[in-house]
Amino acid sequence: MIRRTVSAVFLLRDGFTGRALNGNTACCRLDGAPLRKPVWKPGGYLVLTDLLPGPHSLRVTGTGYQDEAVSFVISEGKPMTDTVTLKPGLGYPFPAETVNVRLLLRRGELPAAGEQLWLGILPRTRLKLAQDKAEAGDASIHLYCDGNASGLPVPGHFLMLDRKKPELVYLHSVSEETGRFTEPLAFPHPRGTELIPMQTYVTDEKGGLLVRMQEPRTLIGFCGGRIRETALHAGEQTVEWNLEE
Repeated sequence: MIRRTVSAVFLLRDGFTGRALNGNTACCRLDGAPLRKPVWKPGGYLVLTDLLPGPHSLRVTGTGYQDEAVSFVISEGKPMTDTVTLKPGLGYPFPAETVNVRLLLRRGELPAAGEQLWLGILPRTRLKLAQDKAEAGDASIHLYCDGNASGLPVPGHFLMLDRKKPELVYLHSVSEETGRFTEPLAFPHPRGTELIPMQTYVTDEKGGLLVRMQEPRTLIGFCGGRIRETALHAGEQTVEWNLEE
């Protein structure tokens, strides 16, 4: 009997709807080579086994989606988890009421080309820190949700929307009003701090990117340790952020 060791688990998710995608949606390449017999588990989970410790890369492609590349590091004896969010591309069936945002990033007068940033919108279901204070080093926190927590993109990346010490976290699970992270918090956060679902983007050579949202709410950006916000309206619009301001 051949025993395999789980090295990494990736959740594949639709970047527009937030829904998990099944294995029939995607083709994967690991370290440049095709995954000939990828192991998919129910709920959109890709399981990678027996990887050597060190850096690796995963590229995921799918019809109607943009290619997505993820770099990750395997530590011996410690399986890692992450979420691969496939952003809509050519042929994606957007609904008529989709909000289309052309985001332009600059550094002073120059376009911020090839800049990585995280984006999300203030959700209808609000997830907040319910304890007096979360301490740096905490790996689990008490949460309050004012809606249906099952609709949140968990596991996934969230922004601790703390104006003094914002940080990105990977929320692994939420159960019985307790949220658990894959890595402990880097900073303390006060009661009421919101957790906002986020996706990562990279700007083109002109410092731009196209973002599509399901509804016109507040766009949240996180880049260079700073938060930026812009209220969206229905239809198409252009938003400019200067990273030096």
